[in-house]
Amino acid sequence: MFDGRFRTEAERTLKPVGAQLKRTGISANHLTVLGIVMAGAAAVAIGNGALRLGLVLLILTALPDVLDGAVAKASGTASPRGAFFDSVADRFTDALLLLGVAWYLSTTQPGRLALLPMAVLGASMLISYERAKAEALGYNAKGGLME
Repeated sequence: MFDGRFRTEAERTLKPVGAQLKRTGISANHLTVLGIVMAGAAAVAIGNGALRLGLVLLILTALPDVLDGAVAKASGTASPRGAFFDSVADRFTDALLLLGVAWYLSTTQPGRLALLPMAVLGASMLISYERAKAEALGYNAKGGLME
């Protein structure tokens, strides 16, 4: 979620919450999947013009995404595989949400405005690709403006 100076504080704050959730039997993967489902619901709400509901669902979608790592650490199941699943799920939810915006714009605005969310999607995925490629080549690509 965060790198650099924000990561330590976020992890310290979320550690007790992750421990509490672990006791309920909820796994990090359950939270990641819940986030995907909620993002899908938000995308459908936005696409259908229920913008307030879409905003509420979008905000709620962030909760499982923030908590999945804390639960993984609290339960001792944090792994590269889980981090990979979380990262892919994050990009998938980005795509769902921006497709919802594009769907809404395509039905309410004339012209090509609906292409704007697709440009944002392309840029956001390029940023993720750049970081992954840089790290694969041995460069440190953490932090910076997009953090």
